[in-house]
Amino acid sequence: MEHPPTIQIANDTDLGILVDILSDSFSTDPMFNWVFPQTELYPHFFHLLVKKVYLPHGIVHMDERDRAAALWLPPAERLEVAPRLGLLRFGIRLVGKTGGLRALSRLYRQGRVFEKHYPREPHYYLQFIGCRSADQGQGIGAALLKDGLAICDNRGMPAYLECSNHRNVPLYQRHGFQIKAQQVVGKNGPMAWFMWRDPR
Repeated sequence: MEHPPTIQIANDTDLGILVDILSDSFSTDPMFNWVFPQTELYPHFFHLLVKKVYLPHGIVHMDERDRAAALWLPPAERLEVAPRLGLLRFGIRLVGKTGGLRALSRLYRQGRVFEKHYPREPHYYLQFIGCRSADQGQGIGAALLKDGLAICDNRGMPAYLECSNHRNVPLYQRHGFQIKAQQVVGKNGPMAWFMWRDPR
């Protein structure tokens, strides 16, 4: 019988592995596929986000076998736009791959909707949690959630996330998250669920 997943804190040396895990795990995500249909862009996006935002300012969990990862921001850190030069390069790459501004428009609309629902009160923000497609359904995501939420509970802080895959909503609900709102992003775009969890 396989032992439960062991969760550890990631560091700068894990950057490449984290990018690979998250790019794979979000390759079939409805929101990502709507905004960025070209999955080859995902490593560029996650490299920018993990290196510039989460490793220096956040809490990055991964399982010891490099199958899953979670990116948290603590209450003191408000998610700001990553360095402008990096975003500019990503935007140029995005336009070049898509052949137009459609993806940038979708990214803007998605950002507006998410910002509208983003809570103002202090909380831990789980922006991304993902498991490699070949390793899903084995309880690794639940183990990642448990470790992250233990930090929230120990510090008496709520947690917040946005979910863009309906299959994951029950998982979050089992861990105490409640749906505060849901909204379709863009015309004929995907649904997003905005979920909040009070500390236990």
